Amino acid sequence: MDYKQLNDEYYNVLRSGEVPILSCKNCGYSFTNLRTTCPKCSSDKLNVRGAKEGVVYSYTIIERGLPFTAVLLLVDINGVRVKANYLGDPKKLRIGLKVRSKYVKQELIESIVFEPAE
Repeated sequence: MDYKQLNDEYYNVLRSGEVPILSCKNCGYSFTNLRTTCPKCSSDKLNVRGAKEGVVYSYTIIERGLPFTAVLLLVDINGVRVKANYLGDPKKLRIGLKVRSKYVKQELIESIVFEPAE
């Protein structure tokens, strides 16, 4: 798959509100950062799929140095770990919480955030 086609598929999945997950057709390794080759076997035979839900694997709450409270998550989606911001009550956040992805666009930045699925 050429870069333009891979890039288009990646951002189509992202804009649908799902987390883009790239999978290597050669070795089966899955990852989330957009790149043209597999980080494990260097194959360029990749495909893109989307996933909407996962569980909180870890998180951190930053309350110092910012005018707001920032909550960063590490979410497990079927064995693939995704870093993203959290939109929800930090007091209800816990390891193992089911979360759902949501697409956000702020000026030129497009990203995924997570909110509670329950």
